[in-house]
Amino acid sequence: MGRRLCAVSEYPAALLAVAGYRLPGADPAFPPAPLPPEEWEALLVAARKHRMTGLLDAAVRGGAFPATAEQARKVRGAHAANQMRVLALEGELLRILGLLEGAGVEARVLKGTAVAHLDYPSPALRSFNDLDVLVRAADVERTVVALGAAGFQRTLAEPRPGFDRRFDKGTTLRPPAGYELDLHRTFVLGPWGRLVDLDDVWSSSATFTVAGRPVAALALPTRFLHACYHAALGDWPLRLGSLRDVAEMLRVVERDPREVRGLAAAWGAEAVVAAAVADTVRLLGIKVPGPLAHWAVAYTPTAREESWLGLHTHGDKTFTAQAVATLRVLPWRDRPSYLRALIFPDAPYTAGRHASALQRFRYALSEARRGAAVR
Repeated sequence: MGRRLCAVSEYPAALLAVAGYRLPGADPAFPPAPLPPEEWEALLVAARKHRMTGLLDAAVRGGAFPATAEQARKVRGAHAANQMRVLALEGELLRILGLLEGAGVEARVLKGTAVAHLDYPSPALRSFNDLDVLVRAADVERTVVALGAAGFQRTLAEPRPGFDRRFDKGTTLRPPAGYELDLHRTFVLGPWGRLVDLDDVWSSSATFTVAGRPVAALALPTRFLHACYHAALGDWPLRLGSLRDVAEMLRVVERDPREVRGLAAAWGAEAVVAAAVADTVRLLGIKVPGPLAHWAVAYTPTAREESWLGLHTHGDKTFTAQAVATLRVLPWRDRPSYLRALIFPDAPYTAGRHASALQRFRYALSEARRGAAVR
């Protein structure tokens, strides 16, 4: 099974119009009149899910999206509620960065927070509900300890000591306040994440400010690649807010795409970038793409790339199927430790999920067969 294309029918038509609002080369087809109440409520739910309340509010305020006074009031309220959460999360972000600085850990802020400040005309146009931070692989354990002392708890135990640092994308932590902090050491689960050149990622940075404090993020080329990973390999159906991130950065990257193309080739990630850019152009209705978009639309993935993309383009994707595919890109010396951690993990990892090592082994075997089926 190879990569599936995400169909236009997965989204309310009005939300696709919102996703393309004010993009160069896009001509969004907004409804000619206010939507019926049931359709409007469904649209508002979808806008929250796809992190699009800011763009919907802007389209209504700008007169592009016709709405009743009640509908306009509701979207203003939904967006205001999200912005209150954003402000609280940014306060938490500064606290987290302070804790990491005190522990001697260098960090880069990822995704929503960074993209909102660095890549959108106004940060208020980009909604987000959690925080994402990148640390070096060697600092993962120290980071978990430092945050644990401040009340953060893992949502899932480590399979075996050192697994996060050596093999995983990272881990998710939850503080008493209840939000999620995704702690990354690389961009994504599976073979694509394993191939990311982390030296390139850490070689440069960009800076934005939160409450007057400088905050480090990824430099534009690596930030754009990370946006492509998240758009193409993240949620299914594809999250429109993630595609909009790609589109916002594409405005700048298209002026000279050589560095992005070079990084993608060096990481073996051309298929990921091509998929993300092509889906962005197709679903957001960008009709006048530049050279990078032309390359992306024409790109033909190899059979292996198709199978690896296919691990992420369906609704019941699992960690284990991605883990099986990862095995093929690991050095031989690392494979025994990797397999032992996945098939015979420590007890806290299997608590509430597998009654015995045999049951875990049978599950891993079934997922291995499933992983082989998509190659």
